[in-house]
Amino acid sequence: YMQPMVAATQASHPLVRAGDIPVLFRYLPELLALSEKVLACFEHHSTHLWRDVLPLQVGRIFQLLEQELVTFVKYAVHYQANTKAIRRACNNVLFLKIEQDSLTRKETNRMGISDYLIAPFQRVPRYCLLIKDLMKHTEKDDPQFNELDHALRLLTGLTYAMDHAQQR
Repeated sequence: YMQPMVAATQASHPLVRAGDIPVLFRYLPELLALSEKVLACFEHHSTHLWRDVLPLQVGRIFQLLEQELVTFVKYAVHYQANTKAIRRACNNVLFLKIEQDSLTRKETNRMGISDYLIAPFQRVPRYCLLIKDLMKHTEKDDPQFNELDHALRLLTGLTYAMDHAQQR
């Protein structure tokens, strides 16, 4: 989405204002990097030889990423500005063409820009669901239970902070 929009700012009737582009895509690179880091942590723990001795520590992984998870709140703060820019762009024929092209392409998962912009809000509650499910299958006296509980509280607080930031 970003590349066609940047090109469209050069048109006589620009798709979006050039100043909207950084607002629309602010924090998305950091969120992608964070998602890759979460995945890398899980892969690292699940593929190394010591996995038989030391089980996957999901709670600890989220605790270690606590400072980086704040990026989700930063993204939420700018969400309203993003949706306003998209609403303005929806009146533009070029934007509608870009959107339609993206909806038909496999590499975009046939999702529109609003689907992509809401995805970070859906990710954190999914992490919470993962941890809740793991807690159901972890004994309360297992040391990992406390780590999972801490991670769940961390992610639940993050969800509330994102909701609050979005409603401003």
